[in-house]
Amino acid sequence: WTTVRGILSRDKISTHHTEDTHGPDADRPYVWPLPPERVSLKVSYHMFAFFRVSVAGSTPQTIVFKLDDDECPKTCDNFIAICLSHAKAKRPTTGASSNHDFVEPTYRGTEFHRIIRGFMVQGGDFSNFDGKGGFAAPTTNEGKPTFPDECFDISHNREGILSMANRGKNTNGSQFFITLGKALHLDGKHVAFGSVVRGMECVKQIAQVETDGDGKPALMQRCVITDCGIGTGDDDSDSGSSSGSSSSGSASLMPKKKRRRRSKKYESSSKEKKRKRSDRLSDRRRQRDKDDDDDDNSNRKREKKSREKSSHRVKTSKKRQKNDERHHKRRRHETDIV
Repeated sequence: WTTVRGILSRDKISTHHTEDTHGPDADRPYVWPLPPERVSLKVSYHMFAFFRVSVAGSTPQTIVFKLDDDECPKTCDNFIAICLSHAKAKRPTTGASSNHDFVEPTYRGTEFHRIIRGFMVQGGDFSNFDGKGGFAAPTTNEGKPTFPDECFDISHNREGILSMANRGKNTNGSQFFITLGKALHLDGKHVAFGSVVRGMECVKQIAQVETDGDGKPALMQRCVITDCGIGTGDDDSDSGSSSGSSSSGSASLMPKKKRRRRSKKYESSSKEKKRKRSDRLSDRRRQRDKDDDDDDNSNRKREKKSREKSSHRVKTSKKRQKNDERHHKRRRHETDIV
């Protein structure tokens, strides 16, 4: 849970942390001894983070944020640390989570729990899923659940501004919101620390879902963050979920895995399996068609028999009528003779 903010130069990686500013090693760059997935670099004073959001059960779409790390380094570090978490948030079943020590901060699996059209969409509550939970990353403010306001230089003067939600002064945690238009009345009250550089169409789709009177999305209209990470989200090897890669244009810290080449024997066996499977499917299809034809034939025979029976009934009834008429005529003739 440690994030080191550094500047990528041509020949070295220098960080904002130094061990000894007056000793013999003062000029040497100090690199924090952390695994690569916990180290985040800064390129040209900006970093990028991304969300993959599923709107009302649809295919996830990518939203890319540019973080103003030079203006709000602590706030950006908190956002990055939560994005880098490997955990996945789960909706609480009974009651709300009250102890933040038992829940790992993460944006993966969370939802946009409050949506107000024309104003903003809000998310980041990984413990309660209703805007009453969430807390800062453990490294942001010495393990405290909130951290103070850092900077109000960035204005909420347009759509796509990424800003921290709070419960008052100096109560920043994990919840954030994205503006849908001008919101100048939030300047000086909420810390804006980034903006949407790609995927604003997805944000607008989130704003159009069905909500109740409090801005809570309907049950079948939930907007879920299925994945998150550092970078632009274009290539998982360079900027993937929960990876410590830098933003677009920087070198990847994690070594690329060599793709294992399949042997010809394996390829031939897989082809043979596919062929056998297709043959089985075709046989089943032919058998099903044959059964359908047999059913059709049996139905036709049954209908023919029913028609024959009905026609036979009609013929017998007519014949009976004729016999009755003959009998009546004969009786009438006999009575006339007598």
